[in-house]
Amino acid sequence: MSATKMAILVGYVVLGAMGVIYAGSAVGDWSLRILLLLAVAHVVEMAVFYKRCQQAGGSMALHLFNVFLFGVFHVRELEQPGSMQGQ
Repeated sequence: MSATKMAILVGYVVLGAMGVIYAGSAVGDWSLRILLLLAVAHVVEMAVFYKRCQQAGGSMALHLFNVFLFGVFHVRELEQPGSMQGQ
């Protein structure tokens, strides 16, 4: 897993933790709103990159899950020659 993907996961954990720890405050509310906005954006990306995930080979569900989590960063990896093919 790339450093970028790890940083994205850390960001999600931080936002989620802030949403729980500061529940009911402005910080907690905004953290959860940002997570929701990111989820909606990544669902749109899943639809946009659906065909690219089909062409990549390997597990379609795993590719779509990775697009949901990492968006264009996963798609960029798919476009690198031989990086994700056959997995």
